Amino acid sequence: MDLWSKTVWGIITPVTLIVFSFHGETKGEVCHSPLVSNLLPSFFRSSSQLSGSHGPGFAKLNRREGAGGWSPLSSDRYQWLQVDLGERTHITAVSTQGRYGSSDWLTAYLLMFSDTGHNWRQYRQEESIGAFPGNSNADSVVQHKLQQPVIGRYVRLIPLDWNPKGRIGLRLETFGCPYNSDVVSFDGRSSLLYRLIPRPRQATRESVSLIFKALSNSGTLLHAEGRSEHSLSLQLQKGRLLLTLRRGRSSSPASQHMVSVGSLLDDQHWHQVTVEHHSTHLNLTVDKNTLWVQIPPRLTRWDHDQMSVGADQALGSQRSINRNFHGCLENLEYNGVNLIDLAKQRDQRVTLKGNVTFSCDEPVFVAMTFTSPQSFLWLPRMSERSSSSMTVGFQFRTWNEEGLLLTFDLPKQGGAVWLYLSKTRLHLQIHKSGRAPLELSAGSALDDGQWHSVELTSKRGHLSVSVDGGEGDTANASPPFPVSTDGQLFFGGCPSEGSSDQCVNPFKAFQGCMRLLTVDNQPVDLKKVQQRLMGNYSHLQIDMCGIIDRCSLSHCEHGGSCSQSWSSFHCNCSDTGYSGATCHSCKINALFTVV
Repeated sequence: MDLWSKTVWGIITPVTLIVFSFHGETKGEVCHSPLVSNLLPSFFRSSSQLSGSHGPGFAKLNRREGAGGWSPLSSDRYQWLQVDLGERTHITAVSTQGRYGSSDWLTAYLLMFSDTGHNWRQYRQEESIGAFPGNSNADSVVQHKLQQPVIGRYVRLIPLDWNPKGRIGLRLETFGCPYNSDVVSFDGRSSLLYRLIPRPRQATRESVSLIFKALSNSGTLLHAEGRSEHSLSLQLQKGRLLLTLRRGRSSSPASQHMVSVGSLLDDQHWHQVTVEHHSTHLNLTVDKNTLWVQIPPRLTRWDHDQMSVGADQALGSQRSINRNFHGCLENLEYNGVNLIDLAKQRDQRVTLKGNVTFSCDEPVFVAMTFTSPQSFLWLPRMSERSSSSMTVGFQFRTWNEEGLLLTFDLPKQGGAVWLYLSKTRLHLQIHKSGRAPLELSAGSALDDGQWHSVELTSKRGHLSVSVDGGEGDTANASPPFPVSTDGQLFFGGCPSEGSSDQCVNPFKAFQGCMRLLTVDNQPVDLKKVQQRLMGNYSHLQIDMCGIIDRCSLSHCEHGGSCSQSWSSFHCNCSDTGYSGATCHSCKINALFTVV
């Protein structure tokens, strides 16, 4: 089923962006102050500029300095204008305008947000695929209020279309208000331990809420327990949120109740979680989506007097049973009490373990999204190593069962190498002139949307291809010829037919995300690639991973099972008694008896 329709995007959009409360606003205050007009030129950046007077610093709404706005060196869809707001800010609206006194304006654009200037996230209005309508002339102002306001420090606008009789030209303004928060960071070994004493009295409605940004796909967010041995845990497991209610330390089904919700929560973006406890049920909310959870009578008690954050380590214990959380938490509250503020004040009820910091410092992973069958990345091999050895590594994530990951020619036109996905496994195929094809395979279920690492190594007559390092699978061979190249490396696909590049792809093109590319153990600078300073590419989104889980909201009705690819999902209605795209049509006509 094709998802690029208004109906389904209206369903998908609520999971795309996070809705935060208006911290920093007083009651009744409107969050709509201009954010750009007073910024210095150094807070503006762009992909290029037509001249010094067309620079990004001239892109302020209603201003006429310079050439009256920003225009890039060339008008294409790889251009962008970026504004640094100075700190994380609550953003509620965006206005655009063409370049003053010209024929240059945008007619459509994409809007991106980021905390760091990397790992961008595309904003999508409800009932659309993300494009904002632009202007119809150079001077009128078109404003779009964001249906779901966002938090971000950096705003990036990417032109999609412009006046056909002119070129790209832009002035802009964003609107919003300050955003205040308390943040704590964990390195995967650290944690906070709280004594909830005096213990909050039993109430008809109690809650715990937090916002998190994960740097790994699994780990314990928090673990709370009381003297009655009733406990509550929130954990990430392969990018999903797992809530566990348990009595005692037993893992038997009779002593615990588990609920899993969400998906792709390891995307290094902020996600909000709220657990509201009522007498017989919980409301579990992840971002905008709330799940009503019936509590078994044996697990309804909520008498926590201690909480471990970042680990499930109880007070007095030396070991954590599950993996610790690696990432940042923000605005952690238990029954209305700001727990991060207590830790920052060194409250005696709080114990810090390991390297706990009150900021969110995160590594920069520049990812790229292969959006279509026309996507490819070409890189030259820069190493001066011997042509008899070679190492290439990268990480990828996708929903597709098939797709080309890497291809290159052997030296002196001696053959070709293809590394590709087929039937959810990784395959290596080498065609050498005058010899039988060499084939290796490794891994399984690599279309699960998780990040998987790949390393291809050829050295001293030994060839290996590994998936997910020591935790995964490795295939080996000893070919009687060197597997290397002194030419070009193609990732994801090949240039279109008729190009001068020597690249042949007998498989489907890859659609998904890649990051952490290395060639001969040297990292590839994808920012240089984006600036056209190294290699070449087409139909790539660089510095973002645009993967979306189309099955996370379970669009399949009446028990139908959901499967997906990069651009669509499918409902299997077998044994449900229903048919249709989402198992919504009853197969059996109802029989009515008139008495």
